[in-house]
Amino acid sequence: MIDSDIAISVAALALQKSEKLAGVALRQFLENLRAVAGIQALSINDVLERAGISRPHVNMTVGDVERHIDAALALGIAPLPISSVRYPPMLRRMVDAPLVLFARGDIAVLERLPGVAVTGTRRATPHGLAIARRISQYLSDEGQVVVSGLTVGIDAAAHEGAMNGKSPAIAVLAHGLERATPARVRPLADRILEEGGAWVSEHPPGVRATPASLASCHRIQVGFTCASIIVEGGEQSASTAHAEFCRRENRMMFAVLPQPGSNVSTSSGLPEALVAQHGATPIHSRADYPAMVDAVLTQAARLGVVP
Repeated sequence: MIDSDIAISVAALALQKSEKLAGVALRQFLENLRAVAGIQALSINDVLERAGISRPHVNMTVGDVERHIDAALALGIAPLPISSVRYPPMLRRMVDAPLVLFARGDIAVLERLPGVAVTGTRRATPHGLAIARRISQYLSDEGQVVVSGLTVGIDAAAHEGAMNGKSPAIAVLAHGLERATPARVRPLADRILEEGGAWVSEHPPGVRATPASLASCHRIQVGFTCASIIVEGGEQSASTAHAEFCRRENRMMFAVLPQPGSNVSTSSGLPEALVAQHGATPIHSRADYPAMVDAVLTQAARLGVVP
């Protein structure tokens, strides 16, 4: 881990928490640090000085943040400020990108982004789970990093499929990275780390998941990817949040829609709406997978970030 990434993360979180510098001003300050000569050697005091805030004015807050960062580092969790060369470029482009991202595992996998998000309902059907595994393994074998949320249902199946392929995967969590929750996904979560993947969150250790953070982590998934595949879900599924972020960020969307009359049955209310109303590309069967990958590569090039 680059030492200045740690120093900048501590200073950024302290400035944000103390409200000495926050919002757009803090984001702009951190962005400007990317052009600073010798950024690799900056200390916490250097960052504060450049922000025009003397250490005594935020010393208590800095101490609190340092303790949280030290706890994270002890668990193998690395803080990545938005100024870091390791911060995913497409996520940085988002107006509400996290000022500090936390990552656990092989951070080098972030250099392989953009990936492809595979997501869907927690109330998955057997066919939906099988399709999520199959699509994710195909993407992984084709060199794509599969990104999902590690929640039960389609997300967990997506990670299972990706782990059966040739590429590492990324799990975006809605809480701190000291452990994966719920407990039933922990073996899968551990496997992601063991096989060269990573867990990522915008939350430091100790923060628990909330309905709001579960919805917001879809934003991070979209920021990591050039395209998303919605496998299944009802029209009121939580995956609608993912689709909203895709539309906001102009990401390509695919939606699984089995051919009418086939013996494949999935919860298709959301995929049907995305295809009919929002221009999502339907995936009817595995015969569509090669064209899907071609479209993903074209989209990555169009967005100007090629893995």
